[in-house]
Amino acid sequence: MKALIIEQNGEPSEVVHWRDLPEPTPGPAEVRVRMLMAPVHPSDLHIIRGRFARQRQPVLPASPGTEGVGIIDAVGSDVPHTRVGERVVLLDVPGTWREQVISPAARAIPVPAAISDEDAAQALINPMTAWAMTMSEHQLQRGDWLVQSAAGSTVGRLVLQIAKAQGVHTINLVRRAEQVAEIQKLGGDIVLCTADESWPEQLVKATDGKGIVCAIDCVAGRTGATLARQLAPNGRLLVYGALSSHRQTDPAAFEMPVFAPALIYSSAEVRGWLIFSWLARKGLDESSQALRNLLDSIAVGCLKPPATERYSVDRAFEAFTAAESTAHDAKPLLVFAQR
Repeated sequence: MKALIIEQNGEPSEVVHWRDLPEPTPGPAEVRVRMLMAPVHPSDLHIIRGRFARQRQPVLPASPGTEGVGIIDAVGSDVPHTRVGERVVLLDVPGTWREQVISPAARAIPVPAAISDEDAAQALINPMTAWAMTMSEHQLQRGDWLVQSAAGSTVGRLVLQIAKAQGVHTINLVRRAEQVAEIQKLGGDIVLCTADESWPEQLVKATDGKGIVCAIDCVAGRTGATLARQLAPNGRLLVYGALSSHRQTDPAAFEMPVFAPALIYSSAEVRGWLIFSWLARKGLDESSQALRNLLDSIAVGCLKPPATERYSVDRAFEAFTAAESTAHDAKPLLVFAQR
């Protein structure tokens, strides 16, 4: 069995290696999954560099990868043998960049036949992030308004799909003027470009001067701080990223200067949000049901993950570069096997 392995943290092109490993054997309540493909997320590259959340940094040596799709090829003694041959996605099972992955049987979630391997491989991190923040955390209802930054990002586009299906209105921030028409076409009710210096005033007008009730932000910095400053009484902002740069090493670039009086006088809330923390908080039963529901939405066409580009393992470094490129318009997928 072969696997992409890191033995030390550093730049992905320097520390990720394709290694031979012993074939793993599942324990009693486990399954072994022959991986078909797994996406490369910027957060995966953060982990490789040793810069992700401490609790998510693996003990080295380890395989990167936070999700993927594969086929069960062996089961433990407590798992029905009928699960062999089942196509599954893995629910919070790290280390997916390898030919075979051992997973708790309960975390190997069956994939509906109507879903492509490409969509299944990326069904967890971004779709669940979009759904959990909007429908679980903010509990948005038909007619509610949501403000989001980076509306052109993968999560931002998924949020637009969910909002459209649920009858939720959106105010969307983009960084480039050419994105305005694109996000409007995707269903964004109001689209503001942060390259326009007057965008904070435009945001005030867009909320009729009442402030922001619900918002999500993955930019941080001045953009996130401006959203925080415009929160309505008891408004809430979930901060789930800092897109100033995935390769940024200057801590100051990630700072978010919050105007304290605005929070105090409005009793508003600014809270960090991480998909893995949400999954742990919800527990296996609730999070697995949420993933099954998302898979059903993808199967019937109500939710569509982004386009993908396949990379064989010998082109892994190209996939890493694509994952961090502002110009790429397809999610890089590492291919480990064919069906």
